[in-house]
Amino acid sequence: MAAVKYLLLRPLKTSKMNIYISKINKYIKVKYILRNVIFCLFFCHPLLLRAQQSPLETLISTLAETSSIQADVEQLILSQDGREIQALQAELLMQKPDKLNWHVIEPYEEMMVSDGKSLWYYEPDLEQVSIQDFPDDVENNPILLINDDLQAIENAYEVSMGYVDEEVKQYILLPLTASSSYERFSMTFSGSDLVQMQFESSVGQLTSFSFTNIINNAEIEPAVFSFVIPADIEIIDSRQTEP
Repeated sequence: MAAVKYLLLRPLKTSKMNIYISKINKYIKVKYILRNVIFCLFFCHPLLLRAQQSPLETLISTLAETSSIQADVEQLILSQDGREIQALQAELLMQKPDKLNWHVIEPYEEMMVSDGKSLWYYEPDLEQVSIQDFPDDVENNPILLINDDLQAIENAYEVSMGYVDEEVKQYILLPLTASSSYERFSMTFSGSDLVQMQFESSVGQLTSFSFTNIINNAEIEPAVFSFVIPADIEIIDSRQTEP
């Protein structure tokens, strides 16, 4: 017992002390690394997988979570100097890949309806409906951006991503060709909810759509996407394909 007490109390030589401290430091370091590896295995792997995705792939993954959208919409059109040109209140119903019902309520009523083949634009105050082929060009028909068509978006845009806060992501889309009607798009998501879209024209005019009361993936009656032309109104039909 006295020998043990002597060994515990006697001072260690400097070289032996350094070896002892080095072993302790290595043990602590290895234990710290193992603890963090175990934490990441259980909690971090979805974040690591998401971090490995490109902004384009992350955008496509987010869009793929939604098959239909219902929402109230505030549309603002701002001039280059930030002056408000127009403000609208509307209701939106969308069904992927190309069905649309856009109903402006204020300050005046108008409707835009698509069944994926034809696009009807109805102006009750003018007693007029214009009909055209539904544009399937994602560069000049921003509504098609909501589709999770990776190839179409990749061919048309350069995509980058940033965070507004921890829950809100914003994607910036820059057209790859000069034929686009716009110079810059942005899509902002809170989780899988699309909360804002913005389009900037070549002259600096900004069009912004803000979405509230969002309902995703609800079933929508097919009749909503077919327009019945009222009697006794002017019809301007510019479709090139058979209705």
